[in-house]
Amino acid sequence: MEDLMYEDFAHQFGTMPYDISLKCRELIIKNDFRYVISDGTERDNIILNVLNKIDSDTQFVGSPRRKTIWEKGWNENLSDFIDNDYDLNKLVPKYYRPNQLIRLNQNYIITMNPNFETAYFEVFKCWLFEKYLGNYDSIYEFGCGTGVNLVALAKLYPQKKLYGLDFVSSSVKLVNKIGKVYKWNISGHLFDMIKPDNIFKMDENSAIFTVGAIEQLASKFELFIQFILRCSPKLCINVEPIIELYDMNNLVDYLAVKFHKKRGYSEGYLTRLRELEAQNKIEILKVNRLFFGSLYMDGYSYIIWRPK
Repeated sequence: MEDLMYEDFAHQFGTMPYDISLKCRELIIKNDFRYVISDGTERDNIILNVLNKIDSDTQFVGSPRRKTIWEKGWNENLSDFIDNDYDLNKLVPKYYRPNQLIRLNQNYIITMNPNFETAYFEVFKCWLFEKYLGNYDSIYEFGCGTGVNLVALAKLYPQKKLYGLDFVSSSVKLVNKIGKVYKWNISGHLFDMIKPDNIFKMDENSAIFTVGAIEQLASKFELFIQFILRCSPKLCINVEPIIELYDMNNLVDYLAVKFHKKRGYSEGYLTRLRELEAQNKIEILKVNRLFFGSLYMDGYSYIIWRPK
């Protein structure tokens, strides 16, 4: 049995233990981060199941029908949120399922906490938002879904203007409902990242972020990048599965790449940003892989960059 301590989180976040705030440490203590690394026959069976999933999977993120699926999914969260007296726990997307196997440090692990992934992500968001977003007056999340990440921001920074942007109306309704009920300065707006609205303007002294949103563009991210360059926010944060960061000589990573490609998640985003940096159009401040994710891939690598 192993246990993630705050020093382990610091290492995975790409920082030093002293950089993990008291608030983050309290979250770590509050949650159960014990786990066992799978091996032997158990690990073989996990790998076999992953291979079977890759072979049989029919979902493709670039399919036009995915918009209907997202509309329905976020509407279910909206209904649950309203029906349960505006319980913020009902904002957790339903693709986070309890008692799932987890990827950690290029291994598959079995966790004691049925909600290990969401608990881990809460710690990561606390650290990331505290470290990088404190100095900006307005923050925009593109592909905001249920608004659960904006809630984490509102709790940290109730004075900031927060904007949730998504391409389906149920997300916008949900984000606006959250802002109204909790009297947070949060507003929702329709926005298609594949076909950006170039009339849309950002506030002065603003930052933007995405969480698992670039992945859904099926590599059609160039117009969104150009939109960001025109708006020129002070800081950009992308928390995404980044295919360039996997090690193809590692079996667990190799399977993640196969799954990534089978689903049609975006490829080449980091490569494109590096091209723009070479052209002196942006500055990449940090790229870090957490070596953590769900059964099929690492979804929490991050890129910190800014337009020049």
